[in-house]
Amino acid sequence: MAVVAALFAGMEASLITLAKTPEPDGHAPLRFAQPAYQNTVLGLAYVALALNVGCILSALKCIDVLGRMTYWNALKGTVPDPDWSLSGETGLMGSFGVKGRTRLLMGHCFYCLFFGSLCVLAQIIMYVWLHEAMPVVWATLIGVLIAAIPMLLMVW
Repeated sequence: MAVVAALFAGMEASLITLAKTPEPDGHAPLRFAQPAYQNTVLGLAYVALALNVGCILSALKCIDVLGRMTYWNALKGTVPDPDWSLSGETGLMGSFGVKGRTRLLMGHCFYCLFFGSLCVLAQIIMYVWLHEAMPVVWATLIGVLIAAIPMLLMVW
């Protein structure tokens, strides 16, 4: 997840740079009919950038926890308590040296990536809707909806 989030963050940073850097004739490379449209697309870009950076940090922490868990198990030879099922996954993971916050980190990582991806898809739809002909808009909309199917299935 960290790699995907890093790619999304780089893409969003490039979009922000492209929208903010004026060309020699004074206009931005991404032209918008009204400043409100540009502000909306840039707002989504900043939100997606922040969410993807959060996903990167959570994913790196989860990787650290997984590495610590295998190290702890190799060092100690941990055997879970026989009644671990009564305390749930927290009790099982606790016997391997992992704290209960790991599940929170994994959820944070997933939802940051999920909502950051939705922001990216919304930017694509908005930009194409404002700048392309209707056949291109409908083709892009169908492509985005097909691309969003796995994301929607992950949530439900």
